[in-house]
Amino acid sequence: MVKRTGEVVMGIIGIVLSALFSIIGIVTNMSIDDPMVMQEMEKMIESDPAITTQDSTFIIGIAESMGWYLILIGVIASILGLIAVLTIVKNRKPILSGIMFILAALVIGLGTIGFGFIPGLLFLIAGIMAFVRKPKPSETVY
Repeated sequence: MVKRTGEVVMGIIGIVLSALFSIIGIVTNMSIDDPMVMQEMEKMIESDPAITTQDSTFIIGIAESMGWYLILIGVIASILGLIAVLTIVKNRKPILSGIMFILAALVIGLGTIGFGFIPGLLFLIAGIMAFVRKPKPSETVY
C-alpha cells in the first residue's frame, strides 16, 4: 500500500489557497459596494487624461464583476481539490484523484490568469504524484 501523505498535504494547502481567492472576491464585492471606494476609484480614473468616459465605465464594470469571478473560480477549485483529497485518502481511487487535482490546477491556474500559480502548482504536482506512484510489488514465496 502506498502512503499518500504528500498528495493529501499538497491538496489541503491548495484547497486553502484556492479558498483565499474566494475570500478576496468577497472582500472585492464588499469594497465595490462602498460609495467611498467608488468615489476614490472614479477620482483616480478621472485624473488620468488619457482615459475616456467609455474606458472609465469599462474599468468600473470589470472591477464590479471581478469579485464574483474570483469567488466562482476559488469555489470550483476548492471543491475539485476536496474531492481529490477525499478520494486519495487510504489510496481508494488514485486515478480519479489525479484527474481532479489536475482539473483543479487548470481552473485555479488558468482561471486567475497566473495569479493562482502556487495553488495550481501544488494541485498539479499532487495530480502527477497520484498517477505516478504505484504500490511496490509484493514478494511471494512459493
